[in-house]
Amino acid sequence: MKLNNHTERRIRKMGIGNDSFLSVAGGYARFVVSFPAKMIARVRAFLLIIVSVHAAKNFDSRNVVFTIIGQSEPYHSSVASRLKLDIENQVNELEGREAITHITHEDFSVPGAWTVIPLFRPLFTKYKGSDVRWVLFLEPHTAVRCGKLFEALAAADKQKDVMWVGYPLSDDEPTIIHHFTHFEELEDVGGFLYPNFASGFAMKMGLLESVLDKMESGTVEIDADFAIDPAFELARLIYGSRESPGPLLTRDLSFCVVSMDNCATYPRQFDTCGSVVEDSIFFAVKTWSAFHSTRARALKKTWGRHVTHLHFFSDQNDPSLPATNIGLPNSKTGHCMKTIAILKEVVRRVQTMPQIKWIFLADDDTILGVQRLSEVLSCYRGGGDVTVLGERYGYGYGKKDAIHKGYDYITGGGGTALSVGAAKLLSQCACASLSAPDDMTLGACATHRLHVPLTHSPLFHQARPQDYPREVLARDRPISFHRHSTPDPLKVYATWFQHDDLALRIRDEL
Repeated sequence: MKLNNHTERRIRKMGIGNDSFLSVAGGYARFVVSFPAKMIARVRAFLLIIVSVHAAKNFDSRNVVFTIIGQSEPYHSSVASRLKLDIENQVNELEGREAITHITHEDFSVPGAWTVIPLFRPLFTKYKGSDVRWVLFLEPHTAVRCGKLFEALAAADKQKDVMWVGYPLSDDEPTIIHHFTHFEELEDVGGFLYPNFASGFAMKMGLLESVLDKMESGTVEIDADFAIDPAFELARLIYGSRESPGPLLTRDLSFCVVSMDNCATYPRQFDTCGSVVEDSIFFAVKTWSAFHSTRARALKKTWGRHVTHLHFFSDQNDPSLPATNIGLPNSKTGHCMKTIAILKEVVRRVQTMPQIKWIFLADDDTILGVQRLSEVLSCYRGGGDVTVLGERYGYGYGKKDAIHKGYDYITGGGGTALSVGAAKLLSQCACASLSAPDDMTLGACATHRLHVPLTHSPLFHQARPQDYPREVLARDRPISFHRHSTPDPLKVYATWFQHDDLALRIRDEL
């Protein structure tokens, strides 16, 4: 066994003399004399400590790929670049070497990279046979402390049954955003867990390989055509089924939801780049006559009180809202032709309103924070630039043979913020039928025809507050929720948005 000088001196201090070695010259030790059992145990314990310390020190940045799930939109791209630079600086300071980092939209040209699963093949192919043992997936707004991260992954690396780690989330009850999936068989072991994406999560290369083998052999398939919550859907794919379960996420509280001293990662709040003037936003609300006295009135009692340019578009005129008959009958689902007609009409109107830089397209049951929206929009390019912002869903990325036909879309319930330039382009899209899904039609048109990128913000929400884990909502102040139910929309608005919007109104009056 090779010994350094420090170790050799420590062994001698343990009471083992030179006569206990055949030779210690050159730092090598060979035991040739029989020792008492007590002394052998002491030596063995000390050598085990050396081995364990050496193994821990052996784990470093060469064993980790930092994968930042980026977006090409300028603001999000700059945030991802800052995170990459921060990681590189930390690793250089800790180890004097370059970190292995990727920003997905720059380094991996694969459709649906934000859903994570399409990244498995390019990552595994690139790093198979290298020193890489773990792949860490991060959002651009995830903060990383590399020293503590390497400690956490070194500990996890020693445990054969630990295949992926992160901060665990679970659903209190089946929810629409998770396809109402329920894992009854896991109730006795703590329930089905999936990682909080905002905190980052890490996977062993062996798990990537195993999942790829199962997917490419057809043993497992992605269940849903829709991509909604990539962390949940990834966990469901890895778990598989009751009959042939894969590894569950291992809780690692070094992956945090708020910054504490022990944290290796935690979510940072989103930047506020200023505040867009509320008067520069045109709010277009999609409704129909049966909801004029219910949903539309509730909207006007809540966030509608705090906006200047608010107009409803319906199947009947109603000056009291005001609402304009868009010239199309109501459809129970989809509303594609209505939405395109609204875009065309609003684009026409804002041509004589030069102060308008943004068009916010909402449903009549969208619950919105006007002040929060104004803050968030300040980081994006409005006016004649092309920006489409909201909560991103995906369609078709789970079909192996047709992944390039998949596309993103901004789900409409939480609202869609469009620069005037983007609204002009999307108003050119065509619908397959009156009741075709409007958000999906616009997404497919933007992706495959207009080549307009769609930008995701997790601050928009397609569902109700109770449909999300508490940790997800605690991350930062939301922009919107969707659907009227229990609690009623006035209470939801009062809980989440009223305080900020009242402050906006007072400031404007001053």
